[in-house]
Amino acid sequence: MSGRFIISLDFELLWGVRDHSDRNAYGQNIIGAREAIPRILDLFAEYGIYATWATVGFAMCADRDELMACLPPVDERPLYSNPRLSSYRYLDEVGSKESRDPYYFGASLVDRIVRTPCQEIGTHTLSHYYCLEDGQKTEDFEADLRAACFLARTRNIELKSIVFPRNQFGPEHLKICESYGISSFRGNPQKWAYRSAKSSEQTRVRRALRLADAYTGLLGPHVARAESGICTNLPASRFLRPASGKLALFHPLHIGNIERGMTAAAQSGADYHLWWHPHNFGRGLDASLGGLIAVLQHYRSLHDAYGWETSSMTKAATCV
Repeated sequence: MSGRFIISLDFELLWGVRDHSDRNAYGQNIIGAREAIPRILDLFAEYGIYATWATVGFAMCADRDELMACLPPVDERPLYSNPRLSSYRYLDEVGSKESRDPYYFGASLVDRIVRTPCQEIGTHTLSHYYCLEDGQKTEDFEADLRAACFLARTRNIELKSIVFPRNQFGPEHLKICESYGISSFRGNPQKWAYRSAKSSEQTRVRRALRLADAYTGLLGPHVARAESGICTNLPASRFLRPASGKLALFHPLHIGNIERGMTAAAQSGADYHLWWHPHNFGRGLDASLGGLIAVLQHYRSLHDAYGWETSSMTKAATCV
């Protein structure tokens, strides 16, 4: 096996950040993501890139009626100890349809992804479900996933891959995924700072190590190899950070770090799994896309030199 360049994106809209932010604080990023997605898709088409768009089920909906129709029964929804974590808490603020509420509805963007060659729609759960947070139950996760699969089928989409919100999961969740036909998931890098954990365990030390690693490669190149099991584990390598904010000046170091990891993977016949959220590019879009273009150009040079291939998650899982 010659290894692959795997890309997955967590497509969430406001559902992915609503537990700690809102339209006023983060709305510009969400609206910016709506511009970012078509431009990312155009780049993927230009460079022949396969990618998986792990989509929150609620964000697939076109209007409030479709959203309300896909909800699991009330007694099968998570009761997190921290109620802010539940997307169901925010249903009353959702608008009537996508044209009036682009923060929560993204059906037109899903259609755009489906129409673009080599793109896969995966799941990011129905409600941006947190598998390890206190108060939720495994049965609630199964209800969430069942509803996500049903909603996707109404749009002629068969879900085969999953990205767990906040990268929280355990063996019991993988068994449920397998029973619903999901064959691959994005796991975590092996280093301690990246291990699956609930919010209260995401300490400042963990965050500081991940931040330093993003720009310096402190914890290694994170080349990965698929691991067969209940579902195929396609471990993450690196989160593609945006070229905006306080660390924008250091973005070339981050891109260089990614390129070194990609080179190490291609030379050793390993995988490199890059991921990000479209809303990360919501501000400073042109600069962030410049970083992505550099990565895609580097992929092309590695493809030419080593035969290194691009892959979605499901495509990669079928080769294990």
